Amino acid sequence: MATADLVKNFLSSEGYKWEIDSDGDIKFRYEGVTLYFTVSKDDESFFRIIMPGIYQLEGNRVKVLEAINAVARDLKVVKAFLVEDRLWLSIEMFIDSSPEVEDFFPRCMRLMKMAREKMANEIFD
Repeated sequence: MATADLVKNFLSSEGYKWEIDSDGDIKFRYEGVTLYFTVSKDDESFFRIIMPGIYQLEGNRVKVLEAINAVARDLKVVKAFLVEDRLWLSIEMFIDSSPEVEDFFPRCMRLMKMAREKMANEIFD
């Protein structure tokens, strides 16, 4: 079964509502936060959850870069990066051909939310 299908099945079984966006990615909400599982048709073993555009860079680039560094240093597998002056978060990893999504997907969702909170604390404290 394709990874995207496993993700959809997991989300449905856990009661999460999801939809396919215009790019073909799976959009869902977790504890008030919008996340996307991006579908990579050319690499079925690539697993990526993104939280796009969580913060607009407003002249405090150094503070944001320090926050990005703190997230990379303190949280496993979470990446933070800038896309056109907007801060994005992602979790990216390779998975085996028959993953047990329920073994790691909940942890990934929790980590994304933790990373967002850590970014806010680092930028605004």
